[in-house]
Amino acid sequence: MTMQRITMPRLRLMGEQGSLKILKARRLLAVAVASAVGLTGVVAVAAPASASRQSTGAAVQEYIDVNVTMKDNVFTPKRVTVDPGATIHWPNEGYNEHNIIPNKKKAEWGDKLIGVGEEYEFKFAKPGVYEYFCSIHGSPGRGMFGSITVRNADGTVPSSKKSNAPDETATSSGKSKTIRVPADAKTIQGGVDKANPGDMVLVSPGVYHEAVLVTTDRVVIRGVDRNKTILDGRYELENGIKIIGANGVVVENMTARRYERNGFFWTGVKGYRGSYLTSTRTGDYGIYAFDSVEGILDHDYGSGSPDAGFYIGQCFPCDSIIRDSISEYNGLGSSGTNASGNLVIANSIWRYNRAGIVPNSGDGEALAPQRKATVIGNLVYSNNNGETPAIGAAKLAQGNGILIAGGSDNLVTKNRVWDHDVAGIVSVLNPDKTVFFANRNRVINNIVSESGEGDLATFGGEGNCFSD
Repeated sequence: MTMQRITMPRLRLMGEQGSLKILKARRLLAVAVASAVGLTGVVAVAAPASASRQSTGAAVQEYIDVNVTMKDNVFTPKRVTVDPGATIHWPNEGYNEHNIIPNKKKAEWGDKLIGVGEEYEFKFAKPGVYEYFCSIHGSPGRGMFGSITVRNADGTVPSSKKSNAPDETATSSGKSKTIRVPADAKTIQGGVDKANPGDMVLVSPGVYHEAVLVTTDRVVIRGVDRNKTILDGRYELENGIKIIGANGVVVENMTARRYERNGFFWTGVKGYRGSYLTSTRTGDYGIYAFDSVEGILDHDYGSGSPDAGFYIGQCFPCDSIIRDSISEYNGLGSSGTNASGNLVIANSIWRYNRAGIVPNSGDGEALAPQRKATVIGNLVYSNNNGETPAIGAAKLAQGNGILIAGGSDNLVTKNRVWDHDVAGIVSVLNPDKTVFFANRNRVINNIVSESGEGDLATFGGEGNCFSD
């Protein structure tokens, strides 16, 4: 391993009066760097496989032997063509666990769990088309999916059999209907499966032990009673409601609890809304939107997630808002890797997490760096809670109210921030494979107090403005 000498920028700490402070600067410097490193983690990168042939087209690449990289949340390249006998390697270079599930049931290949830095490989000996997906972040033909085509012995490409991917041609009949659960369908999934674009699935009070998958556009899923319409994963199911590639889906007025991954999850969509939702005790995020734009999360509650209660990530422009919500007892109150462009976090309460609001840049997701988000009108306090479930990044970021890690051109304004062990509002660099500096952030017209090391701080960037 070679070591690279890095000249570190100066750490600046500012108190309530804006004067430069150096009290306990060494500790804040350590926390700032550790927090930044922890947000991305250490990634093991697999060595590239040998390649003998590659097409010039962007859609399909042809190889003898190939790496298919897993990031969050995509296989790259998505479609690969190889000769018989080729070995495909799937290194996980993202920051989340993934898996490889063949569309064909009882297939002899695939892996149910591939951790960060781990790799799965399989040698494909027989010609055919092998379709697969990550069940955590996709479904057949939706979200995080891919295919391997193995040529015939004569070099021709075998034809694909009918895919298990969902039919994307469904259209509204022009007259919407309400499907009542359990009156018209015994389960929420049954109601969703009956729905056409424009329909509503109305869910009566009760406890539903199911993981719901939505792939139909413009469906509304509404609980009759937020506190009594409950999806319960019993720590066995992955997601409460997962919306993959379905635009304009609304989920509202219900609770999801005890899921291994997420309470409510949108991925790869244009247009989404989650309103009056409660997510508690999940294994990853509470309310989660990835690679999705034009969204609204409002009047929601997220609690008990080791990563973040709320997460909007990998979007530009996001054209999305989190508002009038509460996030508490999570690793991070809100996080968003590479979430940029008209993303607004407003009028919400972020408290009793390990760290409060954490926009950040990272190589594990596309569209880096994070930039041009607005954090306005929030109450951010007492994010020092060392008793919450937490991923490593949240543990390292503990004690900060608003932490911009490698993000640029963000506006943080008119927030009330208090009672943090480290800093109230801080911008730091984030050293991933790429070193992301925090540049040109504007922190203005906030009220910040009761910070252990510094009310305001900046480290690793230029052009950042802190003012009354």
